[in-house]
This record gives sequence, C-alpha cells and structure tokens, in this order.
Amino acid sequence: MGKIIDNLYFEASIEENLAIVCFKAEAFELITSINDSQLMMDFIREAEHNHAVKGLLLLNQPGVLGEEVYDVFIRSILKEDDSLEDKDVPTFLQKNTRFRQINILNRFIRFLASYHKMVFVGVSSTVVTPFMGVTLVADMRLASPNGVFSLAHRKYGIHPSGAIPFFLTHYLGHSKALELQLSDRINAEDAFRLGLVNQILPADHFKQNCVRYIQPFLGNYRSTLSMTKRLNNFKNRWLQEYLDHESSLMNL
Repeated sequence: MGKIIDNLYFEASIEENLAIVCFKAEAFELITSINDSQLMMDFIREAEHNHAVKGLLLLNQPGVLGEEVYDVFIRSILKEDDSLEDKDVPTFLQKNTRFRQINILNRFIRFLASYHKMVFVGVSSTVVTPFMGVTLVADMRLASPNGVFSLAHRKYGIHPSGAIPFFLTHYLGHSKALELQLSDRINAEDAFRLGLVNQILPADHFKQNCVRYIQPFLGNYRSTLSMTKRLNNFKNRWLQEYLDHESSLMNL
C-alpha cells in the first residue's frame, strides 16, 4: 500500500495499481473548503503521474453524500421563506458559500474529465444531485443494490448542478435526461437498465467487489487504456462551454 491520507473528510491510498479515495464525512464542508479540496485533488494528480497507478476509484461511506447532509447544507445557506411561490427564484443568504460549492465541484468535475487514467466510481448508498455529477463524469460506474441517485435539488427550487444536464443528455438524449432530472430518484436497477451503471455488485465487501471488477480492465496496456479513454471522452471538449453557460445563466 502506498501513500495514505486519512482526515475528517476523506481517506486516500494507493493499493497496487489503483488509487482509492473514499469520502468519509462532511462532504459539503469538503467542497466548500479550498484547502481540503485542494489536498484531495493533489493526491489524485500525483496518482495520475505515478507510473504504477493505472486507475482511480472513488467511493463514499453510507450517508456522506445523502439527502440529510444535503438538506442541512442547503438550509444553512438558503433564505427560509414560507411564502415562496413556484415562480420565485430561491434567495441564498450565504451566496459566497453557494458559489464556492458550485465552483469547487465544477473544478473537480473538469479535473476528472481530463484525467488521463481510468476513473471508476462505486455508489453504495444515496448520492444527491451535486455529487451525481462526479459519478457521471467517471469512465465506469458501479453500484450496490442500495445505490440511489437522488435529484434532491428539486425540493429547494434550485438547478441541477454538477453538470448533470450535460452528462445525462449525452448518455440518454434530451427527453429522457429531462424526465430523470424532474423525477425524485433513480435506483440502482433503473440506472443499470439505462446504462448509467455498468454493474450492480453485492453490498457486502463492496470496496473489494469493486476492485475485483475493475482489475481485468486495468490488465490492458497503459497505452490502450489511455488512448481508448481519450477517444471516448471526445464529448468533454464541450464541458467547459456548458459550465460557462451555467455560470452565466445562474449568475455564478
């Protein structure tokens, strides 16, 4: 086992040919903290330049990316107004925190989109809207039967951040992408049927199951992995244009 980082927010290590990052707690604190998010990205960047590493696996502990923590975060920065009508745009009391959260997360998604090595994500519990984008930018997605994508932003009248419209439209087409974004959630079985998840793996020993599934792909030559990924990710050349459009539309 190689370099290890273990702090309040995440744990990161290199295990043989795979760099592994697991979100542990306070995920929304992590993506609003410039220093801590930079520490995580520095680890991932170092892994990219480590010749022994052929892929990156992102995981999360149960509840860390779920609806409860998202609700606490949004309510802490959103103006509470019982008279809010459907047509009204929500007011953020802490706009800087909201902008910082979106910008750091978008930066992380851009970073993963241009990552030269294979990126895998394991979804073992509920993942809410912003972090769903981190999942969708990955090259392959794995889920346990308990894995759920929650479009929780709808409860607060805010937009689907994390470049979700960009990725879902590419994967599924305009109409299906809109249908999903205006729905409550996508469970693991539906995500698998739609092709948003590559495989559903047993929940017990989920990390080990992910690693076991990933290894045959990493058995390919480095050059094959790199060039195949770069050719298949041609769409990502338009990601920055989409994020600029979001920023302009949302006054970020």
